[in-house]
Amino acid sequence: MHRFFSPPDRCSSSVFSLSESEARHASQVLRLGPGDHLEILDGQGGLIEAEILASSRKSVEVQVVRRQTVPRPQPGVVLLQALLKGKALETVLEKSVELGVEQLVLLDTDHCVAQVPPAEAARKRSVWTQTLIEAAKQSRNPWLPELLGPMSLAQAFQQWSDSSAARLFVASLEPGVPTLGRVLHSTATNTPFRRLAVAIGPEGDFSPSELANFRSAGAVPISLGSLILRAETAAIAAVAILADHARGLDHAPDSSATASTTS
Repeated sequence: MHRFFSPPDRCSSSVFSLSESEARHASQVLRLGPGDHLEILDGQGGLIEAEILASSRKSVEVQVVRRQTVPRPQPGVVLLQALLKGKALETVLEKSVELGVEQLVLLDTDHCVAQVPPAEAARKRSVWTQTLIEAAKQSRNPWLPELLGPMSLAQAFQQWSDSSAARLFVASLEPGVPTLGRVLHSTATNTPFRRLAVAIGPEGDFSPSELANFRSAGAVPISLGSLILRAETAAIAAVAILADHARGLDHAPDSSATASTTS
């Protein structure tokens, strides 16, 4: 079944229309028409099976056949990612959705080569959001990550200080730092962390002063192994480890989807 995206405020009723871009893709690219079924994600846990009622070049009207709500897994995984150049950041955005990241915080750090001028911020954010949406459709992830930033480390630490039920790790190339897997294995499974977060530096890594600031903020330095990884590879590896660990701790109120059917 082909998948589409529609924000919650657009798809809350039993009959609604897809956005113009999604309608064009359905009708012009995929040649879907009345009677065809499709699946719609709302980015907030909703999975909707719908039937097309009417279709034109710029408009597709659908009726809900079945609506599911998928609880967000807990603890959630957070990625604090320093800005990366071009395709590298796009890769991190895509894989974050595929691996189920709950929140993605973009950081502007000392060694960042990539920069986002204020005049470009709105356009960049729109592009990043669309990348997240496309990845959600591809992976059938009903939850879009909350996208924050770009922001300074000081801003990120201020935000982090407001979150008491979270554990923060920071990737480090310093000698003698334990691996993320070892640190997680030594953590008591009944520790009530609502979020597990990892910070990954840019192509030039975090500066020594930034690593010191992470420690002061309560972050635990971790290693991702003996090899030197590209920043985007490090992000994917760290998130995959955290996501796997989080699944073993999943204490969501109800891990199964709830469904309703519209006749």
